[in-house]
Amino acid sequence: MMPKQTRFSNASSYGQATAGNTGDEFLDRHFNEVLASSRPRSARFWVTRWRRRYRWFQPVVLQNLVDLGVLQRQEQRILGLFPTQRYFLTDESMQREIVQQVRAAVLEGIGLDSRMAALISLMQASHLTDAVFRPEERSRISEIVEGELVGKTVSKAIFTIQATTLLGAVNVR
Repeated sequence: MMPKQTRFSNASSYGQATAGNTGDEFLDRHFNEVLASSRPRSARFWVTRWRRRYRWFQPVVLQNLVDLGVLQRQEQRILGLFPTQRYFLTDESMQREIVQQVRAAVLEGIGLDSRMAALISLMQASHLTDAVFRPEERSRISEIVEGELVGKTVSKAIFTIQATTLLGAVNVR
């Protein structure tokens, strides 16, 4: 069982962390920032810090995925007034493959590593598990999500944003 308030540090109880070498400069820089921290910090601290610092990041990532041909952007208007953009996969087989991998991880334990657990946790927070699993298949999801720290922290952030948005909408009269 994981402690209630797990902290990230350069010497964790799960082994010695080493400098990031993911091959992605952005990820490596931020992993090294966690390792270089003068004291242990919670996952919530890092998610909140980076969310504030990188508000511009989502449009950049989406544009990169459009440029790579992974996503297609569709311009729309809500109520004919408010411009918005939606993004769709250009190749539906990618989505089918990911869904198959997630189902195999949850139902059979195949490929269930920390990255897959984080993805499943984010899917649950975004209410996407309902589209992938039948009600009787969802019991294992909560077990996986409960032990997954980063996804759980991001899930809490998503929930907070959703709750704040809902409260803001209710209070506007």
